[in-house]
Amino acid sequence: MTDRLGLLTAEQNKSPLRRLRDGYTTWVLFVGLTAFAVWVYYAATGLPSLLALIGVLSLGHLFLSHGSWKAFGVFAALTAAMLLLAVLRSDMIEAMVRGADIGTAYAASKRYFEAPIVIWFLAWAAMFAARSQDEARSARIFHWFVYVLLALSVVQMIEAVSNFGLRQSLSDKFFHSRDKMLIVGFSNTNCALLMMFWPLAMVQAARHRPAIIIFTVIALIAAAITSDTNAHLLAMAASVAVFFGVKYWPRALKAFKPERVLAVLTLVPMLAFPAIIYGLMKSGMAEKIKTDLLPSWAARIDIWSYAVARSLEKPIWGWGYEASRQFDPIIPNHPHDMALQAWLELGIPGLIILAAFWFWLFWSLKVTGEVADLPNETGLRALDEEVAPIPDGNLSTRFQPYLLAQATMFLVVGTISYGLWRSWFYCLGAFAVMAAVLAVRAATHSIKLRN
Repeated sequence: MTDRLGLLTAEQNKSPLRRLRDGYTTWVLFVGLTAFAVWVYYAATGLPSLLALIGVLSLGHLFLSHGSWKAFGVFAALTAAMLLLAVLRSDMIEAMVRGADIGTAYAASKRYFEAPIVIWFLAWAAMFAARSQDEARSARIFHWFVYVLLALSVVQMIEAVSNFGLRQSLSDKFFHSRDKMLIVGFSNTNCALLMMFWPLAMVQAARHRPAIIIFTVIALIAAAITSDTNAHLLAMAASVAVFFGVKYWPRALKAFKPERVLAVLTLVPMLAFPAIIYGLMKSGMAEKIKTDLLPSWAARIDIWSYAVARSLEKPIWGWGYEASRQFDPIIPNHPHDMALQAWLELGIPGLIILAAFWFWLFWSLKVTGEVADLPNETGLRALDEEVAPIPDGNLSTRFQPYLLAQATMFLVVGTISYGLWRSWFYCLGAFAVMAAVLAVRAATHSIKLRN
């Protein structure tokens, strides 16, 4: 009761302008996140358009949310550095180096480097808008978003059981899509729901409502099996392993913080993976193991091997931004691994920037706040175990497994399925951050009210 009165008083003490601004942003997020489910069902690859719309309506937060730039400064700098490197290695700059004027070079450019730059600003505006919401508003937004995601989960379950029956019916009447594209669209929808799972689980666990969590897991697994998207199953399994590993982190390893151990492990898919593929190629194992793999994984081995071979031809500066498309059909659009694409196109500098981004993401992935001392116990203990009302500081420990699991999900899918510049996928990353920010505050609000 005291918490409710305190939150009500805090809201009343805001200036009329602040209440108007917060109310406006709340409605932008309400509408945007509701549209998210519809968008990813009909065309997940159209997510950049939705993110751009939310970002345009939230542009003021680039200047109003000063704390957001401080909190996300390293990530903003690393992503900006990657974009700058992409511009410098674009076909426009290559043409200018050969003597073309800037107008001619830009007109002849075919790699659209300006699109990621525009989305960069709009994505940060949308993420800062989510961060500007207080606990009460975040709870209202995300509790609604839970039901939006539940509706999407129900649709995915129906699609899985009916073997895309709903999509096929809609396609026959309106879109006339090819059967292959129906499967791709279904898989992309599942990927989007997958990235929202851990924020949803965080909030529902804080509210002691596990039913939606369980149903969503079943829907995700059923959809992944029906669409034969084993990458989603691997990502789910890896994220669950991380979740329980962090949640039940042994006290014997308390000197090693779980987020920092995982940060070091990210260097394997970022820096060691190209070397692993090269080793398989040199030893002849790349050809041998393909006979024991599913066709989709055998195709990945071919793509990765070819990407490494071409990368070794220009290992320092790479072939240039979006040059992967030049190697079609052996590399279909992208190498299905973001680290290999960074090295192939942007050379060693691009690979290092990407590795630094993921390393810092895991290294720093915890909720801000001083963590109070936990009860002195021995053996395994759930980091979010509730034996007494939890001080605010301990919420950082309580939510950390969910955040690290969500980051793991995105890392795994990006490592084995998508490329570095797949616009809808990195926009999905921005939505994942928005969901995580809102979920942390919504879960905090739920826990405080319950206690």
